[in-house]
Amino acid sequence: MFNRVATPDPRTADPVRPMAAPSMQPQKPSPPPFAQAPIHQPVRAHDTPTSVLGQDITISGQQLVLKTKGSLLIAGQIQGDVHGESVTVGETGSVSGTITARTITVQGEVRGALKGSAVNLNATSRVDGDIVKQTLSIAEGAQFDGSVRRAKDVSEVTPDLG
Repeated sequence: MFNRVATPDPRTADPVRPMAAPSMQPQKPSPPPFAQAPIHQPVRAHDTPTSVLGQDITISGQQLVLKTKGSLLIAGQIQGDVHGESVTVGETGSVSGTITARTITVQGEVRGALKGSAVNLNATSRVDGDIVKQTLSIAEGAQFDGSVRRAKDVSEVTPDLG
C-alpha cells in the first residue's frame, strides 16, 4: 500500500557498518526477549474440559446420580449424588447429596457426605455432612458441621465413573 524509500538521515552521526557475510550454517532461532522459562504444570491423566452447571440450572430427581469423567463446576442447585474426577461447588452452587471425586473443592453449600482423595473447604463454604478423605484443608471462615475420618482404603474415595 505504501512505498517508502529509505534515505539516510543526515542528523545521525553513526557510521555505516558493512554487513557480515551470511553464514552457511543453519542458525537456531533466538527466543523473543519477553520469553520466560516454561512453567511446569502437573500432567493430568484426563485432559478434559470443565463442564459447568450454571446458576440458572436446578437438577433434582429420585436416586439421581450425575457422573463425569472430567471436571465439573456447579454454580446451580443439584439434589442428588455427584461422581467425578474433580468437582467444584461454586459460591452460588449447592448440592443436597453425596459428592464422590478425587478432588472436591467447596466454595458454596453442601448438605451431604463428601468422599474424596483431596477435599478443600474454602472460606465461603458451608458443609453439613460427614467427610471421608485422604487429605483435607479447611480455610478460615469455612462452616462445617459433621465428622471427618480418613479413608480406610482408596476404593472408599474413588468415584464411580462407569
